[in-house]
Amino acid sequence: MYGILNKLNKIEGVHGSLIMGKDGLVIAADLGTDVDENAVAAVGSQIMSSLEGALRRMEMGAFRKFVVTGRDGKIIIADAGSVMIVALIDLNANMGLAGVEMKEAVRDIQSKLHISQ
Repeated sequence: MYGILNKLNKIEGVHGSLIMGKDGLVIAADLGTDVDENAVAAVGSQIMSSLEGALRRMEMGAFRKFVVTGRDGKIIIADAGSVMIVALIDLNANMGLAGVEMKEAVRDIQSKLHISQ
């Protein structure tokens, strides 16, 4: 799992990433020393829970990916079956490249965990 995170973190503008269960428990993290991985996972889990409910009520299908933009950066949260991947990125990062790499990371995680989607 750390290899998947390491590859994602090599993208210019990506500051760190983690893989977490939908319950908010961290499976693997490469966020750097100044970021609390449990706090990131808790936020990711709360966002995921809220979005799943909203998407269900609006009959929009299953959650796939969500981007949160703040004043100083962005968070990308992507569904990978029974787990999620979260990446912290710069405001000016190439979102197209980040999106492609997140999609590849999701496929790699699903392959490692034998998850079909």
